[in-house]
Amino acid sequence: MSALEHRKRWSAIGIAVVAAALFAGAVVAGHFDAAPTGLEAAVRDEPLVRVARIPAANGLGERGVFVQPTSAGFLCLWDAPDATSSARQGGCNPADDPLAGEKLFVSLAYDGGPDVTGVRDARLIGIAANDVAQVSVVMSDDTRRTVTLRTVGVGGRSYRAFGYRLRRADLEQGLGPTAVLALDARGVEIDRQATGFGAG
Repeated sequence: MSALEHRKRWSAIGIAVVAAALFAGAVVAGHFDAAPTGLEAAVRDEPLVRVARIPAANGLGERGVFVQPTSAGFLCLWDAPDATSSARQGGCNPADDPLAGEKLFVSLAYDGGPDVTGVRDARLIGIAANDVAQVSVVMSDDTRRTVTLRTVGVGGRSYRAFGYRLRRADLEQGLGPTAVLALDARGVEIDRQATGFGAG
């Protein structure tokens, strides 16, 4: 799996929260060489709060989108079956700027591959700034999929949260997500994050 590209800071913590059969990533470029002090224990032990859901579809179970404000000073974003599961995918950004100066904090996880047609399940999760009116996923054929947003409170701030499971028909046709767009109320693009599935 190619590294997902973006100019955000990222805490790539190699702890045992990622299921062995699942490849996971986030729309980010930079990363820490090692987990900052206390982050690994905080991620393992501190509670998660569900902010959105990924409905069951095509024989695949429902999953949740969770945030985890940590005592280590990071806000983590997870895709998981439930709030207590150790099989979660996602990552962490500093809590004082979880969007890293952008409009979106997005994570992509998928099962299968390496080609898109071999992917059995793929999910995008994220939180967005309050001025984001709509999030769209750009597919490799340049069509778009609209994502439902939900306003949530996280760490005393308000965000728009989302979870999106890619359509099985798209994956079977070799269509993968190339970028995630944030649009304002006028439909103007205010942020774009490439996923690494193709040119975003």
